[in-house]
Amino acid sequence: MNDKLSRLLEYIKAIENHQSNLETYKHYESDILSVNHEELFILFDAILKDGHKPKEILTYLDKLVHVFSQSLDQKKTHLLEDSFLDHLSQENRELEKRLNAIKQILIENKGIFPLEKIHLFEELEPFTIHYTKIQNILFPYLEKKADHFSGVSIMWSLQDLTRTRLKETIESIKTNKPFNEISKELGDLFFKAFGLIQKEEMILFQLCSSICSIEELEEMRHQSFEYGFAWISTPNQKEHESKTLGTAFFSTDTGELSFEQLSLFLDALPIDCTYVDEFNKVRYFNRPKDRIFPRSPSVIGRDVRNCHPAESVDVVNQIIEAFRKNEQSEANFWIEMRGKFLYIRYFALRNKDGIYKGVLELSQEVSEIRNLQGQRRLLQWDTKVSD
Repeated sequence: MNDKLSRLLEYIKAIENHQSNLETYKHYESDILSVNHEELFILFDAILKDGHKPKEILTYLDKLVHVFSQSLDQKKTHLLEDSFLDHLSQENRELEKRLNAIKQILIENKGIFPLEKIHLFEELEPFTIHYTKIQNILFPYLEKKADHFSGVSIMWSLQDLTRTRLKETIESIKTNKPFNEISKELGDLFFKAFGLIQKEEMILFQLCSSICSIEELEEMRHQSFEYGFAWISTPNQKEHESKTLGTAFFSTDTGELSFEQLSLFLDALPIDCTYVDEFNKVRYFNRPKDRIFPRSPSVIGRDVRNCHPAESVDVVNQIIEAFRKNEQSEANFWIEMRGKFLYIRYFALRNKDGIYKGVLELSQEVSEIRNLQGQRRLLQWDTKVSD
């Protein structure tokens, strides 16, 4: 870390410890007014490596962004039209419109939100697509550029907190919680949502625009169609050259498959499958008809620990280390999520010599299986093939 960044790190620690004032600012002013987007992430990375958790950084992140905003605003450039970043920015404008409409209703009703308008909050739910695309497409591209982009985990934590706050606010209005509690939750929701828009536009999108090539932005754009778009019209889908399957065969003692057959076989499984190698890098995932957890090609080569919110990374580390040390071979979880019952299993992969070669993650929606009763011994079609 160079002298400038070392000085800025000192200033950030002063902010963290509530020791920052006008005199402190003046001492570091020239460095503050020259900081760029990548340097900010180098600083975030240094703080994380110092043992701080993303949620701890969130306690003073807004003050930090405010201090650096003058320098970052001056370096702002226009996003490439009809690009992945441009689409994300358009989605932000739509979110602003909806949030401002809700704020207007609150003003007209003296801070009380009428229950009959609850649908305006519920209609914000599609915006989670926006966060999912950032987490599963944009973040992996940045992480592969340099190790110091680990700071994206801070924004991931903030996105998750914003989603949680939205759900809590809807529930509070529906259950007629006391006015002062709902008012506090509404204020927190607006603060987080508008703050995220600012951080994406001023920092994240600008950084991505400056360090990613046109080809990489086109890849991101192509991958985004698998997730959909929040409130904006679906852009025109450009032609994209897909990877061709190899002509060689996958051969074992139990049979031989062409790569096309192998791909069809794996994608036909009603299970999300992900393989992580012995170096903790994601190497493969299948594409079942009804995927449970989002995945994008940009995740290939990504450290698996970066594929999870910061708050669950410790569990991931525990599983991997137990597998690597040959202390365990399997870890199972089951959770209820969005009306589904999910069975999630992790298996250690070892070669014939017992050497650890990675982890296989399997996720399956098992509600229907759990509800099976009696027997079915005769052929009975449950579905018809659509034309």
